[in-house]
Amino acid sequence: MELTVIIPTYHRLDQLRCALESLQAQCLPEFEILVVDNAADEGIQNFIKSFNLLVAHPVTYIAEPQLGLHYARHAGARAASGDVLVFTDDDATFNPHWLEAYWQVFTQHPEMAAAGGPVLPIWEQAPPKWIVGLMGDLPRFPTLSLMKPRGGFHLEPDGIFFGVNMAIRRNCLFELGGFHPDSFGEYWLGDGETGLNRKLWARGDLIGFVDDALVYHHIPEKRMTVEYFKRRMANEAACTEYAYFQRKKVNVSALVMRGMRVSFDILILIPLTIGRLVLKRDRYAFLRMRLDFAYHLARLAYVARIHQNPDLRRLINKSDWLERDPQPVFAPQIR
Repeated sequence: MELTVIIPTYHRLDQLRCALESLQAQCLPEFEILVVDNAADEGIQNFIKSFNLLVAHPVTYIAEPQLGLHYARHAGARAASGDVLVFTDDDATFNPHWLEAYWQVFTQHPEMAAAGGPVLPIWEQAPPKWIVGLMGDLPRFPTLSLMKPRGGFHLEPDGIFFGVNMAIRRNCLFELGGFHPDSFGEYWLGDGETGLNRKLWARGDLIGFVDDALVYHHIPEKRMTVEYFKRRMANEAACTEYAYFQRKKVNVSALVMRGMRVSFDILILIPLTIGRLVLKRDRYAFLRMRLDFAYHLARLAYVARIHQNPDLRRLINKSDWLERDPQPVFAPQIR
């Protein structure tokens, strides 16, 4: 069984260099590395040519100029020779046993369709107290794509993974129609790997969680701000509404009802915040209210865009994203 590591990248050469250097320390003796450049940047291509002169595990460069993280992931999936595709991000580094751990569990559990593992932070500087407070003891913190170890291997029909640390059998990814749309540069339109999780759950496929498949997510200073967290909540809103309308027939009535529901969610933020303050004595209640407001406001805006833009409705109705789209959706056109 062969593993292929797929790393989409977009204008982040310094982070990509660290990720590729980290991969060279893997204990697994053989694996394939594909870098899919969603900016088709000649500088990254030239860097990889030079990088390959000095390393034991060479990197294959793939240009995917059609903007969209899912397009980059799928370009890598189509080019991969591995039976298992391991996806990560260009701002990650890896425990030396990362790939070896995945290779072992996929070999030992042929019934397993996909797997994920823990994602721990490497902070560029000490995080502010409010981030530490929001994280608390949560097993997962999606805003920064962090996930704690769970104390061993778990195999379950409702397992979950983040795109920075996930593996899936190649044939399974193609059977499911691939990833849903995700980010287009800095702009989000869909539920990405979360949608892939949902498709695995709906089919009853088993998903593993592998403690030894450990990835480190590098968190720069610019991600430790309230404004960044608000943007992430707006991105999460796109995930929520994309997933909701994939299950519904999009018409005026459905859009009006959804808009009313989101408006209600906004209205109850004040009593919800009072409850957090009085009953839970949550010192971050007002911050949570700001983040929740950003989330619900973005949901409302997404519903309005569905009503106004036929390209977005077509994107929501599409099911097989691995097929090349004769009418590709480009994010700036559907804002």
